[in-house]
Amino acid sequence: MSATREEQETQQRIFADKCRRLHTHLLNTKTLLKDIGEYNRSKWPVHYPLARIARAHEAHTAVGPTAGGSSGLRRSNSMLNSSDATLVNSLAPTRLRRSMTTDDMSEYATDSNSSGQTAASNNTNDSDAAGRLLDPSDLSVLKLDLRLSYHADSDVMGSLEESSIARLFDERLTQCEVHIDKLIARVTDKSSKILVTGDLNAGKSTLVNALIRHDILPFDQQPCTMLFCEVVDASQNDDIEEIHAIPDIQQYDRLNPLTYAVVKMSDLEDIVMENDEQYQQLKIYTNDSRSAQHQSLLHNGVVDVALIDSPGLNRDSLKTTQLFARQEEIDVVVFVVNAENHFTLSGQDFLLNAGNEKAHIFIVVNRFDAIRRKDRCERMILDQIRDLSPLTYAERDELVHFISAHEQLAADREGKASSEAFSRMEKSLRSFTLEQRFKSKLAPAQRYAMNVLFDMQYLAAENVAAATKRIQEINALLREGMPKYEILLQERKESASQSESILDGSCQEVRRHTTAHLTNTTIHLQDVAEKVTYPGLLSLWSYAENVLLTMVSHLEHEVSECDRFACFTIHQARDELARLDEQRRALDSDSTSADQQNQNLLSALPVKDEGISLLEGSMSSVTASQIASIGSISNALDTLQLELSDFIDLDFSHNWGTLTSISASASLTLLASKSMAGNVVTLLRLSSTMGTATARRVMVTAAALIGLGSVFYMVSDMDATVRRKLSSRVSLMLKEEGFVERHADRLTTETSRAVRPFVWHLQHTFQRMVEAEEHKRADHLRRRHVAQDAQIYFDELRLKAQELSNAIRAVSSSESSDMH
Repeated sequence: MSATREEQETQQRIFADKCRRLHTHLLNTKTLLKDIGEYNRSKWPVHYPLARIARAHEAHTAVGPTAGGSSGLRRSNSMLNSSDATLVNSLAPTRLRRSMTTDDMSEYATDSNSSGQTAASNNTNDSDAAGRLLDPSDLSVLKLDLRLSYHADSDVMGSLEESSIARLFDERLTQCEVHIDKLIARVTDKSSKILVTGDLNAGKSTLVNALIRHDILPFDQQPCTMLFCEVVDASQNDDIEEIHAIPDIQQYDRLNPLTYAVVKMSDLEDIVMENDEQYQQLKIYTNDSRSAQHQSLLHNGVVDVALIDSPGLNRDSLKTTQLFARQEEIDVVVFVVNAENHFTLSGQDFLLNAGNEKAHIFIVVNRFDAIRRKDRCERMILDQIRDLSPLTYAERDELVHFISAHEQLAADREGKASSEAFSRMEKSLRSFTLEQRFKSKLAPAQRYAMNVLFDMQYLAAENVAAATKRIQEINALLREGMPKYEILLQERKESASQSESILDGSCQEVRRHTTAHLTNTTIHLQDVAEKVTYPGLLSLWSYAENVLLTMVSHLEHEVSECDRFACFTIHQARDELARLDEQRRALDSDSTSADQQNQNLLSALPVKDEGISLLEGSMSSVTASQIASIGSISNALDTLQLELSDFIDLDFSHNWGTLTSISASASLTLLASKSMAGNVVTLLRLSSTMGTATARRVMVTAAALIGLGSVFYMVSDMDATVRRKLSSRVSLMLKEEGFVERHADRLTTETSRAVRPFVWHLQHTFQRMVEAEEHKRADHLRRRHVAQDAQIYFDELRLKAQELSNAIRAVSSSESSDMH
C-alpha cells in the first residue's frame, strides 16, 4: 500500500509539473496572439487566403462522400500515435496535408532545426506559383467563419476587402484569447468536470443517474432538462446533500447563501423541466450509494469530479449556443448518442467544434438494447466516429461504448449486478478521468494551443509569401517608373526654360515695337496735321484747335495699334505655351484621374476675358481695350491749352533757305541789268540832289514797305506756323513726360501679366506631375518598408510559434522520462 501511495505521489508531482509548464506555454501563446492582433490592427492587415479557402471548400464538396460509407467529414491537426495514424489514414479520405501537422505524435520529439527543414521542404514541394501553401483549408482554430463566402465568385467574396478580413481575423484572435483564458483556468483547477451532452431525449439524465447509482435527476420519454445540472460529491458541501439554484454562476459562493437558493428535492423536477430563465444552473450535492472509492466516480479519493447534465443540443439555438460555449470550460465530454438516431447534424457540429481542442471524446451509445441488428448499428456509428473524431475512433475500445442506462438503473433498483457493457464503460470513464488525467485534462489544452500555433505558422508562412510578393511587385514598379520619372524631370527643366524664353521674348518684342512705333509717331505729328483744311485767317483759332485734336486722336490711334500688337504677341505666346502643354499631356497619358484634373488648368486662366482657352489656342476674344484701360494717353495733353505763341514764329531758320533764294535772285537781277552802273550813278545823283531829309524819307518808306511785306508773308504762312508750333510743342511735352517709355513699360507689363499665369501654371502642372510621381515612389517605398518589416516579423513569428509548439509538444513527450 505504501508503494502505491508513493507511486501516486510521484504521479501527482509529475502531473503538477506538467500543469505548471503547460500553464506557462499557454500564457506565451496568448502573448503571441495579442502581438499578432496588435500587428494586424496597426501595421499589416494579416493576409488571409480567403479565395483559395473557398476554392478548396468547393473542391472538397465536389468530391462528396467516399466509398465505404464515409461521409467525407474530417478533422485536421489530429494528434495520433504513429501506429494508429497509419490505420486512420488508410481509412480516412486522402487529402492534401500542410507542412506542419500533428498527425504523428512521434514527430513531437523532433528538434526545431529538423522541423524547420521539413517545413521548408514541404513549402517547396506543396506550393503554387506564388510560393504559398496549397491547402489553406487545414486551418483549424484561426479559420474564419465565412460560410457566405465559400463561393470564390460570389458577391460576398468580392465585397470583402482586406481591412474587413483583418477585422474579422482580429475578432477571431480575441475569441482565441478568451478560450485560452478558459484553458488556463482549467489547467490550474485541480478538479475535473465531465459534461454529459447529446441530442434531445438521448438519455443523458438517465446516464448520470446510473453513474451515481441514484435517481436524483428527473427523466422522461420526452425532453425534460432545461438547464445545466452539476452533480458533485456531498463531501464538497460538508457532507450535506443539498440542491443550490444559482441565478449567476459567476457570483456563486457556497458559503454565501445570498448567491443561491436552496431547492427541495421534491421541487427539483419542476425546476429542471420548467425553468423560466430564473436560474442559470443547479448544483446538486449528493452521495454515491456505493461506499468504495475504487467504484464511485464522484467519491474517488483522488480528485474532485463534477458531472454536468446539459439540455439537448437541438432544442433551440440559444441552448445550443450555450452548450457550445460551456464545453470550452469542460475537461471531459461524454457525448450520449441515441442508438436509434445515430449522430444528428447538431451532434456532428458539436463534435467538430469540440475537436479543436479535445482529440478524445468519450462516446456512449445509449438504448442499444432496443436495436435488433446491433452489429449493423455499431458499424454505422463507428464509421461516423471515424470521420468526426479520428483519435476517438483509434481508441474506440476505451472511448466508445454501447450500453443501456435504463437497464442499469432497473438492475440497481432490483439489487442486480451491473451489465458487462456498463461496467466496462464505467471503468473506462473512471480511468480516462482519473488515471489518464493528462489525456483527459491537459491534452485538450495542449491540442488547442498546438493547433493555434500551427495555424500561426501557416498564416506566418502565408504572410511571408505575401510580403515577399508585394516587395517584388513594388520593386518592379519602381524599376518601371524610374525612366518615366527621369524623363519627367528633364521635360520639366526644358519646359521651364522654354516657357520663360517665350515670356521674355514676347515682352522684349512688345517693348521694341512700342518704342519704335511711338517714337516715329511723335516725330511726324506735323505731317498728320496737314490733313486738316485751313479755313482762313479769320478761323485761325478754330483751325489750331482742330490741328491739336487731330494730333491727339492720331496718338491715341497709334497707342491702340501698339495695344493690338501686344494682343497678337500674347496670343502667339499662348499658342506656343499650348504646344508645350500638349507635349506635357503626352507624357501624362497614363495618369490617374487626379492628374487628369490638371489637364485644363491653363484653359481656365483668362488674359482679360474668361472665354480664352490656352489649350484650344483661341485668339478671338482679346481686344486692345481689354489689355488695359487706356484712359488718357498723356497727362500733359489733358491740360494742353492754345497760346498766342502758337501763332507766331520768330524763328526764320526753317525759312532761311527761301529768303536766301529771294535775295540771291534780286542781286542777280540787279547785277544782270545792262544799265546797272548807270542806275547806281543815277541813284547817287538823286540822293545828292534830294538832300538829306528827302533821302531819309525815302529810306523810311522803303523800310515800311519791307515791314509790310514781311507781315504779309507771315500772315500768308500762318497755317504752317500753327502746325509747326503745335507739333513741336506736343512733341516736347511728350518727351518731357516720357510718353514713349511709359507706354512701352505699360504694354510690357501687361504682356508679362497676361502670359505669366500660363507660364506659372504650365510649370506648376509639371511640378505637380513630378510631385505626384515622387509621392507615388515615396508611397511605394513606404509600402515596401512595411512589407519588409512584415516579412521579418512573420518569419520571426513562425520561428517563435515553432519553438513554442515544440515546447508544448515536449510536455507530453517527456512523460515517460519523467516517470523514470
